[in-house]
Amino acid sequence: MLGLREGTHLNDASPATQTVSALAKGYSRARWGVTAILLLAITTAFFDRINVAVLFGNREFQEAIGIANPALMGLLMTAFVFPYGASVMLFSVSGDVFGPRRTLSAIAAALAFIMAFMGSVSSYSLMIASRIAIGVVEGPQFGTATATVKRWFAPKEQALATAFWTIGSPLGSMIGFPLVIFLVAQYGWRASFFVLAALNALIVFPIIWFFLRDNPPGGPVSATPAKEASISVGEALGILAGNWRYWMLPIFNSGTLIYLWGLNSWLPTYLQQARGFSLTMTGAYSALTFAAMMVGQLSFAWLADRTGKRAAVCGFAQFMTGVSVYLAAVAPNADTAALCIALSAYFWGGATPPLFALSLQIIPARITAMGFGLFAGFANLVGSAAPFIIGVLVSRTGDFQAGLIFLVLSCMVTSLAMIPLMRKY
Repeated sequence: MLGLREGTHLNDASPATQTVSALAKGYSRARWGVTAILLLAITTAFFDRINVAVLFGNREFQEAIGIANPALMGLLMTAFVFPYGASVMLFSVSGDVFGPRRTLSAIAAALAFIMAFMGSVSSYSLMIASRIAIGVVEGPQFGTATATVKRWFAPKEQALATAFWTIGSPLGSMIGFPLVIFLVAQYGWRASFFVLAALNALIVFPIIWFFLRDNPPGGPVSATPAKEASISVGEALGILAGNWRYWMLPIFNSGTLIYLWGLNSWLPTYLQQARGFSLTMTGAYSALTFAAMMVGQLSFAWLADRTGKRAAVCGFAQFMTGVSVYLAAVAPNADTAALCIALSAYFWGGATPPLFALSLQIIPARITAMGFGLFAGFANLVGSAAPFIIGVLVSRTGDFQAGLIFLVLSCMVTSLAMIPLMRKY
C-alpha cells in the first residue's frame, strides 16, 4: 500500500526503510485524524439542520417572517428534509467525482453563505427557499464521508471508522439544541444564524480545506469495484426489484426517520409549550435526549453483534421507541414525559446501527453503494413529511397529543417489517 518492496521490513536500519517506517506511522496517525474532521463536518451540519426547530415557538421570529401557524412552521423542516432525501439519491456521487476535500469544503462554504442569508431575511418564502437550499447542499455529505472512509481505511477498520463520524448526528442535536437556545435567548434569533454561519466559514471550512486529504500516501486503501462503479440506477433497481427482503429496509427506515425528523423539529417546542419547561430546562432535556440516543446506538450495536439477531434487535428497539413515546404522551407530569422522550431516543438509537449492518447482509455486494443511496434517500423522502404532519395535527387539535400518537403508530407499524427477516437474520 505504501510502496514497500517485497522482502523489506519496517525495522530495517537503512535510511530508505526508516523513511517508509516514518511514512507508515504518519499514515496511521493521519487516518484517524480524517475521522475527526468528518465528525466536525457532520456535527456542525446538524446545527444548521435543527436550528429553526428552536424558533418554532419564538414570537419574535414568527413576527419577523410573518407566520405563526404550526403547520407552516413544520413545513420549514419538511422543506429541508425532502430535498435532502432527493439530494442523497442524486448527488451522493459528488465525493467520488470531485474528491472529498473539495466536496466537503464546498458544502461548508455554501452553508456559511446560506446561514448568513437566513439571518438577514424577513420573509417566510425566502426562509423556505433557504431551507430547501440547505437540504440540497447537505445531501452529498454522508455519501462523501463514506467514500472518504473507504479511501483511507482497510475493510477491517471501516466499521469503527464509520462509527466515529456517524455519531455526529445525535451529537449535533445534543450540542446544537442547547447552543441555539442559548444564542437565541442571549442575542436574538438572527444572531443564532450569524454565529452558525461564522462557525462554518471560520472553523469548519478552513479545517477541511487545509487538513483533509482525498487519499493517504500511495493512493486509496480500498477502491470501488469497477462493476459497482459503472452500474446505473436503472440496473440497480432491476436487481433490487425482485429482492423482497431489501424492500423491508426502506419501509422500516421510513419509520426511524419519521421519528427522527419529527423529534428534531418539535422537541424544543413540545417541552416549552406542552410541558411548560423554561429555556434552560428545555436545553437540558434536549441534550439528555440525544445523549440517550448515542448510548442506545452503542449498546444495541453490541447486542446485535453479540447475538447475530439483527432483525430482532431492530424490530424490538423500534417498537419500544413507539411504546416510550406513548408513555410520554400520557405521562401525568412534565419531568416524567421528558424522561420518556429520552427513553424513546435511547431505543431509537438502538435500531439504527443493526439496521445498517443488516443492510450489508441483504444488499447484493455488486450494488452496495446504489442500494444504500436508494434505501436512505427513499426513507428520508417519507420522513420529510413528519414535521409538516405533526404541525397540521397540532394546529387542528390545539395540543401535541395527536402528533405524538402519529409518531407512536409510525414506529410500531414499521417495526413489523423486521418480522419476515427475523428467521434468517
